[in-house]
Amino acid sequence: MLVKGTLVAIGGNEDKGTGRRPLHEKDTPQKFVSSGILFRVASEMKHPDAPIEIITTASSIPEKVGRDYQRAFRRLGRRHVNVMHLETPAEAADPDVLARVAEAGCVLFSGGDQLKLVLALRDTPLAELIHERYLHEPVVIAGTSAGAMAMSDLMMYPGSPRADGLAPELDLQPGLALVHDAIIDTHFLVRGRFRRLAIAVSEQPQHLGIGLEEDTGVVIRRGNQLETIGSGLVTIIDGRSLQEANPTVAKSVHEIFIENLLVHVLAHGNNFTLRGRKIS
Repeated sequence: MLVKGTLVAIGGNEDKGTGRRPLHEKDTPQKFVSSGILFRVASEMKHPDAPIEIITTASSIPEKVGRDYQRAFRRLGRRHVNVMHLETPAEAADPDVLARVAEAGCVLFSGGDQLKLVLALRDTPLAELIHERYLHEPVVIAGTSAGAMAMSDLMMYPGSPRADGLAPELDLQPGLALVHDAIIDTHFLVRGRFRRLAIAVSEQPQHLGIGLEEDTGVVIRRGNQLETIGSGLVTIIDGRSLQEANPTVAKSVHEIFIENLLVHVLAHGNNFTLRGRKIS
Protein backbone atom coordinates (compact mmCIF):
# COMPACT_ATOMS: atom_id res chain seq x y z
CA MET A 1 0.00 0.00 0.00
CA LEU A 2 1.22 3.48 -0.88
CA VAL A 3 1.18 5.57 2.30
CA LYS A 4 -0.08 9.07 1.50
CA GLY A 5 0.67 10.79 4.81
CA THR A 6 3.95 12.21 6.09
CA LEU A 7 5.57 11.62 9.47
CA VAL A 8 7.95 14.04 11.17
CA ALA A 9 9.77 12.66 14.22
CA ILE A 10 11.75 15.24 16.22
CA GLY A 11 14.45 14.67 18.83
CA GLY A 12 13.08 17.31 21.22
CA ASN A 13 14.07 20.83 22.23
CA GLU A 14 13.50 22.14 18.72
CA ASP A 15 13.88 25.82 17.93
CA LYS A 16 10.57 27.62 18.43
CA GLY A 17 11.73 31.00 17.18
CA THR A 18 12.35 32.57 20.58
CA GLY A 19 15.98 33.51 19.90
CA ARG A 20 17.38 30.42 21.61
CA ARG A 21 20.47 29.18 19.81
CA PRO A 22 19.95 25.59 18.63
CA LEU A 23 22.24 23.09 20.33
CA HIS A 24 24.06 22.24 17.09
CA GLU A 25 24.08 25.67 15.48
CA LYS A 26 27.83 25.57 14.77
CA ASP A 27 27.39 22.31 12.84
CA THR A 28 24.36 22.97 10.64
CA PRO A 29 22.62 26.26 11.44
CA GLN A 30 18.95 26.37 10.51
CA LYS A 31 16.89 29.56 10.31
CA PHE A 32 13.60 29.21 12.17
CA VAL A 33 11.51 31.00 9.54
CA SER A 34 13.00 29.30 6.47
CA SER A 35 14.57 25.94 7.33
CA GLY A 36 13.96 25.13 10.99
CA ILE A 37 12.22 22.01 12.24
CA LEU A 38 8.80 23.57 12.74
CA PHE A 39 9.07 25.38 9.41
CA ARG A 40 9.52 21.95 7.81
CA VAL A 41 6.53 20.56 9.70
CA ALA A 42 4.35 23.42 8.44
CA SER A 43 5.76 23.29 4.90
CA GLU A 44 4.90 19.59 4.56
CA MET A 45 1.20 20.44 4.88
CA LYS A 46 -0.58 20.22 1.54
CA HIS A 47 -3.14 22.84 2.56
CA PRO A 48 -1.41 25.70 4.44
CA ASP A 49 -4.69 27.06 5.84
CA ALA A 50 -5.74 23.74 7.37
CA PRO A 51 -5.73 23.64 11.19
CA ILE A 52 -2.80 22.34 13.20
CA GLU A 53 -3.82 20.31 16.26
CA ILE A 54 -1.29 20.09 19.11
CA ILE A 55 -1.91 17.09 21.39
CA THR A 56 -0.26 17.75 24.77
CA THR A 57 -1.28 14.48 26.43
CA ALA A 58 2.31 13.48 27.25
CA SER A 59 3.14 16.78 28.95
CA SER A 60 2.97 17.61 32.66
CA ILE A 61 2.71 21.33 31.76
CA PRO A 62 0.23 21.20 28.87
CA GLU A 63 -0.92 24.82 29.05
CA LYS A 64 2.60 26.21 28.62
CA VAL A 65 3.53 23.66 25.97
CA GLY A 66 0.39 24.40 24.00
CA ARG A 67 0.97 28.18 24.12
CA ASP A 68 4.60 27.76 23.02
CA TYR A 69 3.59 25.80 19.92
CA GLN A 70 0.79 28.18 19.10
CA ARG A 71 3.21 31.13 19.22
CA ALA A 72 5.82 29.25 17.17
CA PHE A 73 3.49 28.25 14.36
CA ARG A 74 1.90 31.69 14.29
CA ARG A 75 5.37 33.17 13.78
CA LEU A 76 5.50 30.92 10.73
CA GLY A 77 2.24 32.35 9.42
CA ARG A 78 -0.08 29.54 10.55
CA ARG A 79 -3.13 31.08 12.20
CA HIS A 80 -5.28 28.05 12.93
CA VAL A 81 -3.32 26.33 15.70
CA ASN A 82 -5.38 24.50 18.32
CA VAL A 83 -4.46 22.53 21.44
CA MET A 84 -6.09 19.48 23.01
CA HIS A 85 -5.05 17.70 26.19
CA LEU A 86 -6.55 14.21 26.34
CA GLU A 87 -5.99 12.24 29.52
CA THR A 88 -8.15 9.15 29.03
CA PRO A 89 -9.27 6.82 26.23
CA ALA A 90 -12.80 8.14 26.75
CA GLU A 91 -11.65 11.65 25.86
CA ALA A 92 -9.96 10.21 22.75
CA ALA A 93 -13.38 8.96 21.65
CA ASP A 94 -15.13 12.32 21.99
CA PRO A 95 -16.94 13.22 18.72
CA ASP A 96 -15.74 16.83 18.89
CA VAL A 97 -12.11 15.67 19.21
CA LEU A 98 -12.53 13.30 16.27
CA ALA A 99 -14.11 16.04 14.15
CA ARG A 100 -11.20 18.40 14.84
CA VAL A 101 -8.57 15.79 13.97
CA ALA A 102 -10.49 14.80 10.84
CA GLU A 103 -10.13 18.37 9.56
CA ALA A 104 -6.52 18.95 10.63
CA GLY A 105 -3.72 19.35 8.14
CA CYS A 106 -1.20 18.46 10.85
CA VAL A 107 -1.36 16.67 14.20
CA LEU A 108 1.62 17.17 16.51
CA PHE A 109 2.27 15.15 19.67
CA SER A 110 4.23 17.12 22.26
CA GLY A 111 6.98 15.81 24.52
CA GLY A 112 6.63 14.53 28.05
CA ASP A 113 5.88 10.94 29.08
CA GLN A 114 5.48 8.61 26.10
CA LEU A 115 3.74 5.88 28.10
CA LYS A 116 1.14 8.38 29.30
CA LEU A 117 0.49 9.35 25.68
CA VAL A 118 0.16 5.78 24.45
CA LEU A 119 -2.07 4.62 27.30
CA ALA A 120 -4.48 7.48 26.60
CA LEU A 121 -4.60 7.01 22.82
CA ARG A 122 -3.81 3.42 21.82
CA ASP A 123 -6.80 1.35 20.65
CA THR A 124 -9.08 4.39 20.66
CA PRO A 125 -11.20 5.89 17.85
CA LEU A 126 -8.72 8.78 17.72
CA ALA A 127 -5.73 6.48 17.16
CA GLU A 128 -7.70 4.63 14.48
CA LEU A 129 -8.61 7.91 12.78
CA ILE A 130 -4.99 9.10 12.81
CA HIS A 131 -3.85 5.79 11.31
CA GLU A 132 -6.51 5.88 8.60
CA ARG A 133 -5.75 9.48 7.66
CA TYR A 134 -2.00 8.78 7.65
CA LEU A 135 -2.45 5.83 5.30
CA HIS A 136 -4.96 7.38 2.90
CA GLU A 137 -4.65 11.19 3.07
CA PRO A 138 -1.79 13.71 2.69
CA VAL A 139 -1.87 14.63 6.38
CA VAL A 140 1.23 15.46 8.47
CA ILE A 141 1.68 13.56 11.75
CA ALA A 142 4.50 15.01 13.84
CA GLY A 143 5.90 14.20 17.26
CA THR A 144 8.69 15.60 19.39
CA SER A 145 10.63 13.85 22.14
CA ALA A 146 8.10 11.49 23.80
CA GLY A 147 5.72 12.20 20.92
CA ALA A 148 8.34 10.90 18.47
CA MET A 149 9.21 7.85 20.58
CA ALA A 150 5.54 6.86 20.68
CA MET A 151 5.31 6.74 16.87
CA SER A 152 7.06 3.39 16.43
CA ASP A 153 5.54 -0.06 16.92
CA LEU A 154 8.01 -0.74 19.75
CA MET A 155 8.47 2.17 22.13
CA MET A 156 11.34 2.58 24.57
CA TYR A 157 10.40 3.32 28.16
CA PRO A 158 12.94 3.44 31.01
CA GLY A 159 12.46 0.99 33.85
CA SER A 160 12.45 1.95 37.50
CA PRO A 161 15.71 3.20 39.08
CA ARG A 162 17.77 0.42 40.65
CA ALA A 163 18.83 0.43 44.29
CA ASP A 164 22.42 -0.51 43.33
CA GLY A 165 22.80 2.64 41.20
CA LEU A 166 23.17 0.72 37.92
CA ALA A 167 21.29 1.74 34.80
CA PRO A 168 17.64 0.59 34.81
CA GLU A 169 16.74 -2.18 32.43
CA LEU A 170 14.89 -1.18 29.30
CA ASP A 171 11.16 -1.66 29.03
CA LEU A 172 9.95 -1.95 25.44
CA GLN A 173 6.24 -1.20 25.17
CA PRO A 174 3.88 -1.24 22.18
CA GLY A 175 3.70 2.21 20.62
CA LEU A 176 1.25 3.82 18.23
CA ALA A 177 2.72 1.83 15.29
CA LEU A 178 2.87 4.62 12.73
CA VAL A 179 6.44 3.47 11.99
CA HIS A 180 6.95 -0.28 11.75
CA ASP A 181 10.04 -2.33 12.60
CA ALA A 182 11.68 0.64 14.31
CA ILE A 183 12.57 1.96 17.75
CA ILE A 184 12.94 5.74 18.04
CA ASP A 185 15.05 7.41 20.72
CA THR A 186 15.35 11.17 21.32
CA HIS A 187 17.62 13.73 23.02
CA PHE A 188 20.20 11.29 21.72
CA LEU A 189 23.47 13.16 22.20
CA VAL A 190 22.83 15.40 25.19
CA ARG A 191 21.47 12.51 27.30
CA GLY A 192 23.99 9.89 26.15
CA ARG A 193 21.49 7.39 24.80
CA PHE A 194 23.54 5.44 22.26
CA ARG A 195 24.07 2.62 24.75
CA ARG A 196 20.41 2.03 25.50
CA LEU A 197 19.34 2.13 21.85
CA ALA A 198 22.14 -0.29 20.93
CA ILE A 199 20.91 -2.69 23.63
CA ALA A 200 17.31 -2.35 22.44
CA VAL A 201 18.33 -3.17 18.86
CA SER A 202 20.44 -6.12 20.01
CA GLU A 203 17.37 -7.50 21.75
CA GLN A 204 15.08 -6.73 18.79
CA PRO A 205 17.42 -6.94 15.77
CA GLN A 206 14.54 -6.89 13.27
CA HIS A 207 13.82 -3.35 14.47
CA LEU A 208 15.86 -0.42 13.19
CA GLY A 209 17.13 2.00 15.85
CA ILE A 210 16.65 5.69 15.03
CA GLY A 211 18.44 8.08 17.41
CA LEU A 212 17.49 11.76 17.07
CA GLU A 213 19.55 14.59 18.49
CA GLU A 214 17.83 17.70 19.82
CA ASP A 215 16.65 20.24 17.22
CA THR A 216 16.96 17.40 14.73
CA GLY A 217 14.41 15.14 13.11
CA VAL A 218 13.41 12.93 10.23
CA VAL A 219 10.70 13.33 7.63
CA ILE A 220 9.30 9.96 6.52
CA ARG A 221 7.38 9.91 3.24
CA ARG A 222 5.44 6.99 1.74
CA GLY A 223 6.21 5.03 4.90
CA ASN A 224 9.74 4.36 3.66
CA GLN A 225 11.77 7.38 2.51
CA LEU A 226 13.52 9.07 5.43
CA GLU A 227 15.09 12.52 5.16
CA THR A 228 17.20 14.03 7.95
CA ILE A 229 16.36 17.60 8.94
CA GLY A 230 17.59 20.07 11.55
CA SER A 231 20.84 21.18 13.10
CA GLY A 232 22.23 17.89 14.48
CA LEU A 233 22.76 14.28 13.50
CA VAL A 234 20.57 11.21 13.20
CA THR A 235 22.06 7.86 14.23
CA ILE A 236 20.71 4.74 12.54
CA ILE A 237 21.47 1.42 14.27
CA ASP A 238 20.91 -1.73 12.20
CA GLY A 239 21.10 -5.09 13.98
CA ARG A 240 20.31 -7.40 11.06
CA SER A 241 23.92 -8.59 10.80
CA LEU A 242 24.13 -9.68 14.42
CA GLN A 243 25.01 -13.36 14.78
CA GLU A 244 22.83 -15.70 16.81
CA ALA A 245 25.07 -15.60 19.88
CA ASN A 246 25.63 -11.87 19.74
CA PRO A 247 23.10 -10.32 22.06
CA THR A 248 25.28 -11.33 25.02
CA VAL A 249 24.69 -8.04 26.76
CA ALA A 250 25.52 -7.57 30.43
CA LYS A 251 23.23 -4.83 31.72
CA SER A 252 25.55 -3.15 34.17
CA VAL A 253 26.91 0.36 33.82
CA HIS A 254 29.55 -0.25 31.14
CA GLU A 255 29.77 -3.96 30.43
CA ILE A 256 28.27 -4.43 27.00
CA PHE A 257 29.30 -6.64 24.10
CA ILE A 258 27.62 -6.49 20.72
CA GLU A 259 29.36 -7.65 17.55
CA ASN A 260 28.57 -6.69 13.95
CA LEU A 261 26.28 -3.80 14.80
CA LEU A 262 25.91 -1.55 11.75
CA VAL A 263 25.72 2.19 12.46
CA HIS A 264 24.97 5.04 10.06
CA VAL A 265 25.27 8.74 10.96
CA LEU A 266 23.18 11.13 8.87
CA ALA A 267 23.25 14.92 8.65
CA HIS A 268 20.73 17.47 7.38
CA GLY A 269 19.60 16.54 3.86
CA ASN A 270 20.75 12.91 3.93
CA ASN A 271 18.25 10.25 2.87
CA PHE A 272 17.70 6.66 3.98
CA THR A 273 15.25 3.92 2.95
CA LEU A 274 13.67 2.12 5.89
CA ARG A 275 12.79 -1.08 4.05
CA GLY A 276 16.06 -1.31 2.13
CA ARG A 277 18.04 0.05 5.09
CA LYS A 278 20.35 1.96 2.79
CA ILE A 279 21.52 5.56 2.46
CA SER A 280 20.03 6.87 -0.76
